[in-house]
Amino acid sequence: MKKLPLLLNVLLFSTTAVIAEVKLPSVLSDNMVLQQNTDVAVWGTADPDEEIVVKPSWTDKEIRVRAAHDGKWKTSIKTPKASEGHSISINEKSITNILIGEVWLCSGQSNMDFKLAKDPAAKWQKGIFTQEEELKDTDYPSIRLFKIPQKLSPEKELDDCEGEWVIADAKTAGDFSAVGFLFGRNIYKEIKQPVGLIQASWGSTHAESWTKRDVIENDTVYNSVLEQQAKEMTEYPSAQAEYKVKLAAYEAAVKEAEQRGEKTQMKKPSGPKNPNNVKTASTLWNAMIHPVVPYTVKGAIWYQGESNSIRHFTYTRVMNNMIESWRTEFNNPKMPFYFVQIAPHYKQPAEIREAQLMTFQQIKYTGMAVITDAGDSTDIHPRNKVIPAERLSRWALKNEYGRKVEACGPVYKSMKVKGDKAILSFDYTAKGLKADGGELKGFEVAGDDGVFYPALAKIDGKRVIVYSDKVNSPTDVRYGWGKFFRVNLYNEAGLPASPFRTGK
Repeated sequence: MKKLPLLLNVLLFSTTAVIAEVKLPSVLSDNMVLQQNTDVAVWGTADPDEEIVVKPSWTDKEIRVRAAHDGKWKTSIKTPKASEGHSISINEKSITNILIGEVWLCSGQSNMDFKLAKDPAAKWQKGIFTQEEELKDTDYPSIRLFKIPQKLSPEKELDDCEGEWVIADAKTAGDFSAVGFLFGRNIYKEIKQPVGLIQASWGSTHAESWTKRDVIENDTVYNSVLEQQAKEMTEYPSAQAEYKVKLAAYEAAVKEAEQRGEKTQMKKPSGPKNPNNVKTASTLWNAMIHPVVPYTVKGAIWYQGESNSIRHFTYTRVMNNMIESWRTEFNNPKMPFYFVQIAPHYKQPAEIREAQLMTFQQIKYTGMAVITDAGDSTDIHPRNKVIPAERLSRWALKNEYGRKVEACGPVYKSMKVKGDKAILSFDYTAKGLKADGGELKGFEVAGDDGVFYPALAKIDGKRVIVYSDKVNSPTDVRYGWGKFFRVNLYNEAGLPASPFRTGK
């Protein structure tokens, strides 16, 4: 065989070297669902200045874009109405089995992370009450699930995450968020269009963990969080060194005891908590939300708050900041954000539910699912996930899909006093108010001395009259004000009233 000229060899080698494969983020992959009737983002990396040609199957139009000097590229494509059987080619790559429909982000802490099926590897994941029944209703080729693996990134925003789009069935849905899947299934059954669900959740996490770092650094409400983290970072090296000394002493004691044929009485020391953990500000935003931020979603559902209850007095502002920053980053200032109010529990103070109520009242395009009837006094993970999913889906069906359903239970509006009676008015009364199961309960009333007494309450049309023979001139009323309680004020649509106090 003749040898090729040296110059030709060089040219061939150089040409081969500069042809790099276009790389796509994992969320842009087979089986995905794209948001219908809008411009959706498509992005990835390639060689600097390389031309990227994007060809959706539903149009003859090609979109061309060049990678920037850092190799990153991004463009958008217009999607049609809800439909199936699509594909997209991007240079040499092809994404297949694409659906066009409705995409929702499902995020929060452990109650959003709680799986549809029991997880033997996690004792707290006991499975929902109706697990057997729900798992029989999971085969939906038009529902697709993308679960973001749990990962920390305390320092920088990540551009990609692991994960894959899967088709809903008993196995994939069983491993997915119960609230997320049941919400999506409710939507699908009603609108009969493809639904894509992206899960980003992790137990014991603060809302600050899910918030962009720029937001954290530019609001004094986060000062105590940042100061605590700085303190932990400073103290960690010495704590780790001290632990190593104690561990070495323990191991030596164990060895000496074994030589005597005995067991040491010394307790094995515990290592210090790594300051970079799930509670670190922005770490989950960086690792689990930012990688999918360009992906176009219809809206978000959220189930979190338990870990913020100790800082309930800042939670409304923290949530407002997080919601507005998500809307900015997802380039959707009206992005729907529907969340679950924390259920009654012996460790959850009334003020955390009040803070969530205030978020609902203060920020537009939000909705709150009240679950006072689905709590567990001792289990922070109530196993009834059907109720929160159903109430979240009511908000979406009403506001995004035009269904004529009630989405909200009674919310306290105003109080006037007539003699020894407090007369309360409410928003979201639907066709009226009702007590579920006997007389109204959960109301308390106070006079000028600020002492609250259990009160009698009765429904008068769309109002509630509250009184006690121990209070002659009411000044304040509260309802469901405590950690764990039983209350029963509903509207005629069967939705419970949010706990409240009038004096705030």
